[in-house]
Amino acid sequence: MMKKQLKWFIMQHLKLERKEQKKTQISDLSDMRKIRYAFEKLLYVPDKEVKPHIIQELMQYLSSKLKNSSYPLKIFLTKQGRIITGIIVCQIDPEYRSYGRKCGTFGWVYALNLESCAALMSACENFMRLHKIRKLRGPINYPKLIGGIGFQTKGFAERMMSGVNFHHPNMREFQFLQELGYEPESKYSCVHVTDDNWEKGNSVDSSVKIRYKTLKEFRTMHAEILSLAKDSFHSILADAPGGTDRFDEMTHLFSLVPQSHYKLPEDFNPENWTDVPAFIEALNSCNLERVVSWIPMAFDRDTDELIGLIISLPNLYQICKNVPLTHDNVDTVMISKTHTGKGIFSALNNIGRIVLSINGIEYVEGTTIWSNNNKAIKTIFPHSKPIREHIIIKKRLRS
Repeated sequence: MMKKQLKWFIMQHLKLERKEQKKTQISDLSDMRKIRYAFEKLLYVPDKEVKPHIIQELMQYLSSKLKNSSYPLKIFLTKQGRIITGIIVCQIDPEYRSYGRKCGTFGWVYALNLESCAALMSACENFMRLHKIRKLRGPINYPKLIGGIGFQTKGFAERMMSGVNFHHPNMREFQFLQELGYEPESKYSCVHVTDDNWEKGNSVDSSVKIRYKTLKEFRTMHAEILSLAKDSFHSILADAPGGTDRFDEMTHLFSLVPQSHYKLPEDFNPENWTDVPAFIEALNSCNLERVVSWIPMAFDRDTDELIGLIISLPNLYQICKNVPLTHDNVDTVMISKTHTGKGIFSALNNIGRIVLSINGIEYVEGTTIWSNNNKAIKTIFPHSKPIREHIIIKKRLRS
């Protein structure tokens, strides 16, 4: 009789333990050791070699934000028993805008099951309500240097490119969130730019001059570049995560490029690379071994006003792996509204491709192109091949 009672007691205890293990527990994390451990367990990175570098950059970013008591950011973690089943970062970045308006975001979301995902999103939504935010979008994975925007839905076999979000092809979070009431709102494409010369860009108006700047000079142009960005597009974009932090990310990335990358051939002669007078003038106007060759800029010749630029970025993951830089991410294009339709974008592309080629860049990808940006679509897509797709989802929050 005693044996039967003992067996019954053990079985009931095991049932209770299994039931307890299924309960989803959620916590608000601020301990960087626990945060790192959770991401080491849950973060999927297609190239395992760069995962430690991504985690290190992410930890530095999160640590800096958590130390700032005025910055609204929370990291929530779910567990079932002893198993970590989910994590999410939610924040209200003061520089982020959606359609010109303040908006809350979530990112770095990983959930092993629907219950964990529901708990994470509920905590995130409550955090937004506490700050009187009524719209939540994501995933927006800060910092963009190692994150990006949107759930990846196409192009899983493509090479990793820093600044472009990545997901496992069998991820379930996208489906989970739709079951929880989130709706797809914005689609973004990445394209392999296959044409290195665009016909419209080979004739540059005499009122325009093209120049390159050193990293030090680029830093001093911060206010001027942000002003051009606002004039170009920021008031209408579905996702505008720019601003000071993004500018600092870019300058940090440029500082990581080894100086050997910019070494020119001893017999370098601009006329061997182009016969366009404006391009030859631009190449002769600077020391290409000293400037940031990723950023061709257009200026008004008379007033010296910045009227356009392309910001391309080196692929951080190649730097992390200590291999020669051969990949380029065309991250941002800005053309002043008063100078659109004059071929400045095409001209900057053409000289940009020349200079990148001089420095050994073989692959150029235009990233995060919003499907509603008709001007960009009409300009870029005829010269490119779509290779990736990302989708942003959103939810309106009730009080």
